[in-house]
Amino acid sequence: MSNVINFPTDCGYKVLFNLPKGKVLKMNKTIHDDFDIEIKESHGTAWVKASGKISAANRVKNVFPDSEIIEVNPL
Repeated sequence: MSNVINFPTDCGYKVLFNLPKGKVLKMNKTIHDDFDIEIKESHGTAWVKASGKISAANRVKNVFPDSEIIEVNPL
């Protein structure tokens, strides 16, 4: 018997966010940020694999630091 609990780390989340209006878009995407992003005007959607809602939102905030997270929903 083991006391180790394995939590899933690859659950899918859809993150809706707003980008700042009237500013230059700052994007810090690296090779480790392997999620899909769709941007229309000042609104964005990201499909992220993460261990939870907060982790998914933080991954988007790391790529778009000036963004405002609207909602995070499981897929």
